[in-house]
Amino acid sequence: MRTELEPAVETTDKRSMRHALLISLASGIGYMPFALTIPILPGYVTGRLHGGPAEVGAVVGGYALTALLSRPVSGALMNRLGARALTIGGAVLTTLATACYPLAGSIAALIGLRMLVGVGMGVMLAATGVWPVQLVAKDRQSWALGLGGTVNYVAIGLGAPLGTLTDHLVGTANTFVIAGLIALLVIPIALCVPEVRFSPKTERTGIAQGRALLGTVLPSVALVFTAFGFAAVSSFAVAKFDALGIAGGAVVVTAYSLTVVLLRIAGTWIRWEATRPVALAGLFLVEALGVALIGVSDGLGVGVIGGVLIGVGMWQIYPVLGLFVVRSVSERRRATALSTFGACFTVGLAAGSSSLGLVAQATGYQAMFLVCAACIGLGLLVAVAAARVARVG
Repeated sequence: MRTELEPAVETTDKRSMRHALLISLASGIGYMPFALTIPILPGYVTGRLHGGPAEVGAVVGGYALTALLSRPVSGALMNRLGARALTIGGAVLTTLATACYPLAGSIAALIGLRMLVGVGMGVMLAATGVWPVQLVAKDRQSWALGLGGTVNYVAIGLGAPLGTLTDHLVGTANTFVIAGLIALLVIPIALCVPEVRFSPKTERTGIAQGRALLGTVLPSVALVFTAFGFAAVSSFAVAKFDALGIAGGAVVVTAYSLTVVLLRIAGTWIRWEATRPVALAGLFLVEALGVALIGVSDGLGVGVIGGVLIGVGMWQIYPVLGLFVVRSVSERRRATALSTFGACFTVGLAAGSSSLGLVAQATGYQAMFLVCAACIGLGLLVAVAAARVARVG
């Protein structure tokens, strides 16, 4: 029998979910300056600035180090300044640095601007990654953790073609300015969403320091290994099929991305969470199987199935591992722990791309994908240990 309080509870839950969706939308909008400029930066470096492949790599990747380093720092600042201030500050810095790309008269100056973009994006994404988790009820935290990545997948998918089209229509310099100004749309969203600040009065007590440390380190290490799967499919799937003389390898990447996005959208209504060790291990095995299938495939059909399986595995791995972090640390340390955890995906992507590239060069793409599958198996062992420490589900 329904009580008079139930409609109010449902309304509050829907309102908090709507606010979480808005912040995740802001995260995607804030990611657009990066996504829109990626397809046109290489041509700008080689054409306008007369750079070579090495300079292109330095410019395109120039944001990564500062983005990585700024995320844990942002988590530490969040309790003091609040998520709204960091979100707006990061958006403004991203806008200013991106809009100034046309003013860069040298490779060094452009790299400096890209590093500032990394700081802005790192601060903003750290805040928008934690804010939805603070807003929603406990049983919706895993869903909230997956929102940001889902929106960013969409931003990447839309940003590349839109950036190329805008470049053709208005020119490269104007595209940089437009891309930067888009990030300012984050500000009105951040201003209309309530902020949940940490209060020492609500601090959970009795959380052992050792358990809190393990509860952050183990999921973070597991996330590094699972990011190898993303690195393999995004960096080497196309090259693998090109080496076989098969065009259209990008469809494997699309299959992976669409699977993650569709399953996370469905997660709004599906409340299943792979928090138990057996269920989580199953997701890692599915991801590893998908990577192995791409490695042994000699046609796009099997490769697409592999991409779908990787998406099925990674659908919940990130949010569930993040949930372990949330459950293992105190509220006061949540922002720092989650920001550090999120940064580890970037670590895994960078380490995976570089190390797997060396393996592919030495042994070929098939062996490289199989090595990647074995690395994901190591992540499975760490993730199971993390599940037992967190004791969720």
